[in-house]
Amino acid sequence: MKPYALHSAALSVETVAGRVLAHDVEAHLDGQRVRLRKGRLLVPTDLPALVAAHRTVHLLALDAGDVHEDVASGRLAHAVAGPGIVIGEPHESMITLRAATRGVLTVDTARLLDLNSIADMSVWTLYNGQLVRDHQPVAGVKVTPLVTTELAIGAAETIARAGTALVDVLPYVPRRVGVIVRETLVAAAGERFRDAISTKIAWFGSSLTTIIAPRDDADEIARAVRDAISDGADMLLCAGVTSTDPLDLTVRALNLLDARWEKRGVPAHPGSTYWLAYIGDVPVLGMASCGMFSRATVLDLILPRFFVGEHVTARTLAALGHGGLLNKTMAYRFPDYASAEIAGASDE
Repeated sequence: MKPYALHSAALSVETVAGRVLAHDVEAHLDGQRVRLRKGRLLVPTDLPALVAAHRTVHLLALDAGDVHEDVASGRLAHAVAGPGIVIGEPHESMITLRAATRGVLTVDTARLLDLNSIADMSVWTLYNGQLVRDHQPVAGVKVTPLVTTELAIGAAETIARAGTALVDVLPYVPRRVGVIVRETLVAAAGERFRDAISTKIAWFGSSLTTIIAPRDDADEIARAVRDAISDGADMLLCAGVTSTDPLDLTVRALNLLDARWEKRGVPAHPGSTYWLAYIGDVPVLGMASCGMFSRATVLDLILPRFFVGEHVTARTLAALGHGGLLNKTMAYRFPDYASAEIAGASDE
């Protein structure tokens, strides 16, 4: 790229066409106000306005291997965006990426850092794992200078395409959820719980298959779990139990079923005593009594992961420790059904 300056009186079609304008130019031409924006790839018909400006004009002549900002930003946007992203049009080389559907935003933060370390390249996003709405802006892409190099944009494309999509939105997948309740609830409380858990599940476009309240017997609880899975449950929620007591009847029932314990306890509050196990491929998530009615606990951070089809592991839960202090500043992390409750929560 070669920058040069010419007074408007010295401009010609040969010195203008194919050049990039390095600053805004305003002029009055035939009684009308004309404005040419910086970054414009000039064409012969722009010459009259440039001449009428009566000023020194800064132009950029592209060399072999140079790439205009809009072209480079378009390439970068297509390189970083996954199938769950809608790519906008460039505006001064900035392109907005929007969610194609409601779901969970995924960002490969390590590759994002590598990409943003390349000269001229900038990609910014919402937080990895954030819940997003349909058509919500989730990221922006910009090539900073008016002209970059093929070397720079090529290096950025290589990083962006070195694996799964760097930025994507995973849609919610309908799932069938069974619930095992170990708390003894009066009728009114039972209805409240059914309404609360049904609201959560329906928000993700999934369905509640059954709520079973087995009597206090490990064999009966194991039978209830087997029945829920046989009825087609893709996942199970066990309410009102704890994994910290090795003699807890639900713990004993899961051991009878050869459950694989993934993690006991989650580094977040409220909900630090939650646990996760698997019976075959079916996840079983255990929540304490507080999770039966509250709309803003660890449960509401984990459910979105299940409903986008993610295989939740001990490492998934361990990662919740960063940002796991779930006070009112964390409202943006929760589904809409929980946002009002968490926004009004105490920081203590």
